[in-house]
Amino acid sequence: MEIEKITIDQKETLDEAFKIYESSFPANERQTLETLKIRLKEDKEVLFAAKINDEVVGIGFLFDLLGSDFLLLDYLAVKEHHRGKQIGERLFEFLKDYANQQHKHLLMEVDDPDFGDDKFLKIKRIAFYQKNGALWLKDIEYILPALDGTNSTEQILMIVPYSSKNEFSGAEIKTLVELLYSELYGIEGEDNNLSKTIKSVSEKVDALSFL
Repeated sequence: MEIEKITIDQKETLDEAFKIYESSFPANERQTLETLKIRLKEDKEVLFAAKINDEVVGIGFLFDLLGSDFLLLDYLAVKEHHRGKQIGERLFEFLKDYANQQHKHLLMEVDDPDFGDDKFLKIKRIAFYQKNGALWLKDIEYILPALDGTNSTEQILMIVPYSSKNEFSGAEIKTLVELLYSELYGIEGEDNNLSKTIKSVSEKVDALSFL
């Protein structure tokens, strides 16, 4: 398996990656393809593709939260009939190494198993990240805005910390949440979900195991 950075002008590979993206995430958690293309063109986002015999079998989008110590793992997915082959683990390891080279923490927004359906799948996803070195930012009631204008999603924040950092100030995390909302979702100022998330952040936030 090979992992390579995909640029906006690699149309055929990009189309393959977008097919995996659209089939792997619900509409209310997906950015539009046009938004992703703009971000890739402006170098705000990078896309890595895992390939086997020139077939794209996995994708990883990273969004650089400029002015912060964080890189967001925007999307990670493996093509359906290639799952169970350790592709996700190898791709995630690559992305962790990339974040480490940038001297940044790797951040993930992950569905909270205490809300909605598919609890088993949500716990399985958290277990995947935890097994591969991610920790939970404790007790933050993070809400992902509805990207298609329908329903927002209750999530947790997980992190692969740079230099084994396991404690963050509440001020740092509040700034991070505000940056996520403004840079990724175009939300600034008064917003109920943003306010609820900010209020849930303690003076000190520990990074620890969720399960």
